[in-house]
Amino acid sequence: MDRATDEIFPPPKRPRTGGLQGETERTGPSSQSSGFNSYSTGDQFNAPEGNQNISKGSGNHFTGAKFSGPVYFGTKERFDPLRECLRSLAFPEMDSRCYDIDAAAKGTCEWLLRHKTYESWASCDRGLLWIKGKPGSGKSTLLWNVLNDVTPRLKTGEGVLILSFFFHGRGSELQKTPFGLFRSLHHQLLLKVSEALTDLMATFQKRCETVGKPGEKWQWHQRELQRFFELSLPRVLETRPVWLFVDALDECGEENAVKLAEEFKSLVQGLPHSGFRQFHICFTCRHYPILDLDVVFEICVEEENKEDISTFVQDMLSSFQKRTSSTIPDLITNRADGVFLWAWLVVKQVLKLDREGIALQKIEDEIDSIPQQLDDLYRELIQSMSSDSLKLIQWICFATRPLSLGELRWAMLIDADCPYRSLRECQSAGDYPSDDDRMKRRVQTLSCGLAEVTSDARVVQFIHQSVKDFFVEKGLSALDKTTKPDFIVGIAYYRLSRTCIRYLAMEEIGRSANHKRNDRFFESHKGDDMISEFPFLHYATTSWVAHTKQSDARSVPQEDLVEYFAGPSNTLMERWVRIYGILQRYSNDRPLEGTSLVHVMSRYGVAGVLRAILERAEQVGIYIDASDSHGQTPLWMAAANGHEAIVRLLLDRGAHTEAADGPGRTPLSRAAANGHEAIVRLLLDRGAHTEAADIDGGTPLWHAAGNGHEAIVRLLLDRGADIEAADRRGRTPLLRAAENGHEAVVRLLLDRGADIEAADKKGRTPLWYAAANGHEAIVRLLLDRGARIEVADMWGSTSLLLAAANGQEAIVRLLLDRGAHIEAAGRTPLLRAAANGQEAIVRLLLDRGARIEAADMWGSTSLLLAAENGHEAVVRLLQFHGAQPSSTTSP
Repeated sequence: MDRATDEIFPPPKRPRTGGLQGETERTGPSSQSSGFNSYSTGDQFNAPEGNQNISKGSGNHFTGAKFSGPVYFGTKERFDPLRECLRSLAFPEMDSRCYDIDAAAKGTCEWLLRHKTYESWASCDRGLLWIKGKPGSGKSTLLWNVLNDVTPRLKTGEGVLILSFFFHGRGSELQKTPFGLFRSLHHQLLLKVSEALTDLMATFQKRCETVGKPGEKWQWHQRELQRFFELSLPRVLETRPVWLFVDALDECGEENAVKLAEEFKSLVQGLPHSGFRQFHICFTCRHYPILDLDVVFEICVEEENKEDISTFVQDMLSSFQKRTSSTIPDLITNRADGVFLWAWLVVKQVLKLDREGIALQKIEDEIDSIPQQLDDLYRELIQSMSSDSLKLIQWICFATRPLSLGELRWAMLIDADCPYRSLRECQSAGDYPSDDDRMKRRVQTLSCGLAEVTSDARVVQFIHQSVKDFFVEKGLSALDKTTKPDFIVGIAYYRLSRTCIRYLAMEEIGRSANHKRNDRFFESHKGDDMISEFPFLHYATTSWVAHTKQSDARSVPQEDLVEYFAGPSNTLMERWVRIYGILQRYSNDRPLEGTSLVHVMSRYGVAGVLRAILERAEQVGIYIDASDSHGQTPLWMAAANGHEAIVRLLLDRGAHTEAADGPGRTPLSRAAANGHEAIVRLLLDRGAHTEAADIDGGTPLWHAAGNGHEAIVRLLLDRGADIEAADRRGRTPLLRAAENGHEAVVRLLLDRGADIEAADKKGRTPLWYAAANGHEAIVRLLLDRGARIEVADMWGSTSLLLAAANGQEAIVRLLLDRGAHIEAAGRTPLLRAAANGQEAIVRLLLDRGARIEAADMWGSTSLLLAAENGHEAVVRLLQFHGAQPSSTTSP
């Protein structure tokens, strides 16, 4: 990324901001330094370096003049980096899980705060506490209660920072993955200690400037957020204690749970013993997966919660006890064996039997006969389930996200073999619950009480993660005895996928999708209108492919997809593409016009279906090299997305290896850019051209180097790729690797003879970019290999100047140690650092002898630039070193 923009030294006008970072801060609809009067009803601006233009008209007036006070630039919302970064990290269900947890019964959960292990953990400087327990033992309720109890007390301490996240295995994707955890933690940190997240904010602003809007043009990634957390945590702990609470670690999956537990341990143990405030992590997790942590602090819930269960049962059965004075509460407590959920289910059964007038002895006998293991209890409860129950369970288990009552109503109504063509016919013929209340009761009945509707989002989920685990591992086999166990999950995904497809094929959906008006407002709001009219449409549109892929992965035959989507007319495929574009206009997953079933299966790696399609290619009129509206062929999509088996299958069927997309990028180029080494090797073996350049001049080697894919760079060089092939801007593979911080690739290219001084068309060398973007190891490597330190770009800016302007203290120190000239014509490193508020750099440069009174071509000194840009600490530092307000000495 070209972090240092061309406008660092704009030729004829006087810049009053501090350069790159200062300009970024000024982005938005209002000036921070303007002073003039406006007599118009419009928004007033001025011409660069000109006299003020006063207008009394009603139009907008524009300026580039020097300002000295705030001026309003219209009604457009000003870009606020912190606010926009918070929005990019947030997701709708970020805090919903903790609010779904039932409040603890009065008098329960209090034992934890008095537990000796908890007290030892809470009083130590840093520690990791694992609260372990069986499924349903009350871990989440316990943690939520503790969090609510300790938060007010901890906040009375000096600056204590409390962070929390509750995993939710039955929730959305982000609620059950480490990615969601780190997005939530960074959102909390930004709200409370944004100054500690400088790396995160710098990355966010850089991407917004160079790539575009987050969520549309780029996405955060889990690994980078995890790294940012590791970097920011010590900064926070320098001034504030941190308490981190994480619930249900097991619900993010076994592999993720093990990795996160190790990460927690590493965070606690990796901190130096002095110089930091207290750091505590508390997490809950089942006994499985086995976490080999060797932690000092560990509490087993079921060994401690018998009294809580007794209190809970007594409370639930208080009226029953007043009438009967029975020993049933004690019987339930003893048989619960530390599992709250078991006690709750049995209490519900007792109350039901009592309402039916069953004798106490028979109720006791019933309790004695109830299996003590949750799985066995669930198996007993589902004995009376119907085929409709199976359908409901499949949807709750395998939907890509929890469904609302409105969505589930249609999902239950339309089946894979639905004979109707319209939604109206389905409503007339089916058992259609007409309102949410009736649908809620139907869910509870069909699930035998094992599913619930959440109070906030009104979505359907199982009452506990253990219920979902039971059905996926055992329960579906008990419900569907006609299907082989190996096929049960695959058949479930098949059923869900066909329900989505049948819904999309309904007549009303087609009429709505095809209805157009020459009205921009209507078209821009059409998606909301369609979802309001057709509640299941969004889910069906965005999820049928995911279900198809899961079914294919389990070897379920799906040749019928050809009948739905292929053939000369391709009507349903065109409808799906149009609907997707209406509902998710800016989604990266949105299919493009001209998309065929072959494109879709190639893009998502659905090999079984693709093979079936290709076997009937001539019969149904399928062209293997057909391109969509962006010129992307099925082979291009498979190569770009890393589906080796699909690439091989398409090549075996004669797909063209050089078919490029609109920007001229070939399948080899995309595979190289995205790091798919096996596919790069396969394409090269099949004759793909190593020097095929896109319209910007980027070759496969150029893309691989720029993205840091060392193995692919080596492979391409071994196959004869031109090491100096530059893009239209003159940037070589070495320059791109240095610019983006890929040290191993830089080293490899240098070892293979790459020109260390090869500059782009602006005169910027690999060293220049590495210094500007803060890649210290690469700067050191390039200097060790003989890179010239004083090379300047076409505006005269050197590596030292850019490093100083961008706050790269370690690089500034390194360059000075290697002999970089501390003064420069135009604007010196000191001037740039002062203008951008880089206090540490200013101090370093002054210590190394930088001239404090040096001025730029407009006579501005470092003191003046720091003052103009509001950097008070820098102003004080310069004044301490003797800077005078009136001095204007040229460098």
